Amino acid sequence: MTKTETREFLYVEKLTANIFTRISYKINFSNKKDNNFLLPIDILKDNVKKDLLQTANKNVEKTYGELLSHNLPNCDMEKNSKVIFLQLLQKTCDDFLAQQYGCTVQLDSARLDKTFYAKNLVKEFELLFEIPFYTILNPKATSFLLIFSPVYSSASENFLEALIDNLVIEIANCIAYYLILNFSFLYAFRQTLYRSKFLSLRNFERFKNNLIWEAKLKISLKRPTLIYSSCYNIFLLRTTGICSRSIYANRSHSLKALSPLPLFIITFIEFKDFLFSRLDEAVYFLSKAVRFTLTSVIGQFIGLIWRGVIEGLKNKDSK
Repeated sequence: MTKTETREFLYVEKLTANIFTRISYKINFSNKKDNNFLLPIDILKDNVKKDLLQTANKNVEKTYGELLSHNLPNCDMEKNSKVIFLQLLQKTCDDFLAQQYGCTVQLDSARLDKTFYAKNLVKEFELLFEIPFYTILNPKATSFLLIFSPVYSSASENFLEALIDNLVIEIANCIAYYLILNFSFLYAFRQTLYRSKFLSLRNFERFKNNLIWEAKLKISLKRPTLIYSSCYNIFLLRTTGICSRSIYANRSHSLKALSPLPLFIITFIEFKDFLFSRLDEAVYFLSKAVRFTLTSVIGQFIGLIWRGVIEGLKNKDSK
């Protein structure tokens, strides 16, 4: 490794260390509510939620570090990024459960990968997982510019931190969603991990049903709408809690890969935009016609009456 390469590697190493240290600090404030979204991690006790987010943060940092130093098996990001991402999900889930129960818990990775939430993350894994990694290496990476240019010409450290915030939160959400669907029938499990209000089966089932509905709505309606609008929603860790922001992102490649139902949603949005534009034009021309009628026809009529009154008064005075 040359001196230049060594300096670049040390810079990247310092950059990632600073970012993940700040994220670890912000996780302490993650229990504050600063968004209107229903998140899977909202069901967890405060300390359990922090543990899950810290585990996700630690494993993302470790995975990126191993990729940067080429110590991760199948470390070719271009060919194996999806596999690496799914392994990251599995490792975080195993570590979290081991931390909570004090022993190793081996789960079926296929069941985790097939959850509705995981499938949605896999569809977004380029923006979610690949782009932050390439941007760590180069703030003006081609993959970054293809998605965010010209609104963002390069990735600042704060922007990169926001992308990794989103990655950590979404990994934690995915794991919480999987646990809610597969382990919540055990009262002891709910007792260990969930807030006290969700020990009630009725409250828990209401939360789970709302969560499933939101997840399906996100994939079938919100995602195609965001893609069509060239937007990307990200979750951010702030001292005020977890919040959500919408940023510009070129999603044309995702648009081509949509299934028939999301394409129908986009067609409906386009038809609605077309119809509303025509209605706006109709209202505009109608308002112009009404204004012309009021100013020209009725105005002249009132003017004639007024002149008639004036002439009548003049004739009266002359007599």
